[in-house]
Amino acid sequence: MFENYQFKTDRNAQWDRIEASEREDGRAEVYNQKDKAFFYNGFDETDWRKVEPHHVGNLALYPKKTIAGWEDYFSYFKDNPLKPHQVTDLQQALLVGRVGRLHPQDDAYYVWNLWGEVWLPDSIIKIEIPTEEPIAPLDANSAYSCTLQNLTYWLRDADNNNIGSYLEYLPRFMDAMPPLLDARLFDFEHYKLRQTLSPESPVRIAIGKSRMKQLIRNAHGLIDPDDKKRSHKVAVAKNFFDVFDAHSDKLGEDFPRFIAEALEEE
Repeated sequence: MFENYQFKTDRNAQWDRIEASEREDGRAEVYNQKDKAFFYNGFDETDWRKVEPHHVGNLALYPKKTIAGWEDYFSYFKDNPLKPHQVTDLQQALLVGRVGRLHPQDDAYYVWNLWGEVWLPDSIIKIEIPTEEPIAPLDANSAYSCTLQNLTYWLRDADNNNIGSYLEYLPRFMDAMPPLLDARLFDFEHYKLRQTLSPESPVRIAIGKSRMKQLIRNAHGLIDPDDKKRSHKVAVAKNFFDVFDAHSDKLGEDFPRFIAEALEEE
């Protein structure tokens, strides 16, 4: 699908969306004009982004949109390498296509190039970036939480915004995740809203369970009947649910009951 890929995002339309968002956020006009110059031309000699980088936001604006173009961006930071927490934030943002109001197939292109067709437990982003320490792969539970969050956002969004829909182009992306996940994400214990799996895997258990229940319901056709993309969303949801159903024996003894309970909920 992504061999000899041609980008789908209209750059001018993309800038219009970014500009509208900045105005809604109350960004000053002078700041907006600096962003526009960076969007179309890249770095200038005195750009503040070199001193105080916000890499996710910068990549959303950077004009060179290929992986090689992103490596060109990071070449400006050889003397200011990314700290471990910045690398984690970057990996999570790229995994969920959060790089600047792109066409969802373009987001899928980045994920496919950075991780491959299927996420694997030891995989790290395939891009040359300056870092203080070797890049560590994302924990499986964190990768699962990121992708499921965006997928379920798109499935429940009746306005059919694009956020999360990049996953429709990557139907096998989560194949390797289920056997690696913490069974507490599928059990019947009661967890406080802010309770996480562990400090190393700060996934909120209750929220993760709620999102999986939504995926189960959507995969079984329980979705807004007025949604114009209802049949398509049901098919995409089923693709991903089938991945987990095929590994149900690895998700804890409660998973069959977990499915039944999800389908009974109003």
